[in-house]
Amino acid sequence: GINAEYGKQWYQRRVRAASAFGRGGITNRAYTENDRTQGYSNRELMSQQQETIAVQDEGLSRISAIVKRQKEIGLTIGDEIDGQNDLIEEITEKADETGARINRQTRGIKHVGAKSGSACGYWIVIILLFVSIISMVVWKIA
Repeated sequence: GINAEYGKQWYQRRVRAASAFGRGGITNRAYTENDRTQGYSNRELMSQQQETIAVQDEGLSRISAIVKRQKEIGLTIGDEIDGQNDLIEEITEKADETGARINRQTRGIKHVGAKSGSACGYWIVIILLFVSIISMVVWKIA
């Protein structure tokens, strides 16, 4: 009864202690201490382990804060890129509109140029008619 329960509890504590120190279970061999553990009691070793875990937790907290900040920076950069892309699209649309207007104006100038070439022919006809009218008037007078 009581001795069996005590033995079971002792065994479970030993298993937990061995697992906590990375030993994975109880063996019958004697444990050898290294320079890091020699001269320390189990409580002192547990305290050192808890301090190590606290330092690691603090480091992880700092890493977490850095990652969060980098995420914020990444999101800000993404927003800036989206804004720049919108501006580029707007500039491209305006450039396309301006190009279309330039093409229309160029066609209009060519059209006027083509008409002005035939206007020169009209001027020649008008001048010839004027010269012939003057000639007839001069011929009738003479």
